[in-house]
Amino acid sequence: MAQRAARNRGVWLRLLSSVLVLGFGSFQFGDRNNLNSMPFTEVASFASDLAKAQQLAKQGNVEILAGRQVRGEFVRLRGELTDGNCYFESHVHAYDHAFCGKLCVAAGSPLVFIADQGGQVYLVVTARNAVRIGDEVLDVIGVPGIVIRGKLVAANQLKAFALEALDKPQNRNRP
Repeated sequence: MAQRAARNRGVWLRLLSSVLVLGFGSFQFGDRNNLNSMPFTEVASFASDLAKAQQLAKQGNVEILAGRQVRGEFVRLRGELTDGNCYFESHVHAYDHAFCGKLCVAAGSPLVFIADQGGQVYLVVTARNAVRIGDEVLDVIGVPGIVIRGKLVAANQLKAFALEALDKPQNRNRP
């Protein structure tokens, strides 16, 4: 009787294992439409149409964070935006470097922010995933004393600033 119970238990375990394997195997994990292997230039064309990118990702069973708000502590900081390549290589920045800084960022160099107080350097990211940094921000690369609003975020000892907006300077000629 004990042998028969053990045999039945073994049969049930094998049957349950088979059902679980087949059940989980019926779900497709990963990239259904080869979106993850798509060339960068092709993916870049979707940056102007987040809804289409999100739809493709859903159809392809690919996780996409595009359009999501970045989490972090909201702050306002005063300082300067510049390009990461020149700053980290030679600490070059400020108004005399503005043209080069804009050129480097346009070519793909990371944008960084140097805070006036303490000189902390932050990698600049957007407040929403997959949303471009606006021209009004990029136009002030190299201009000292600007004020930006956004959220402080960090990962693995890297500090970043999720840029929401640039504070416009107050017109001092107004009453």
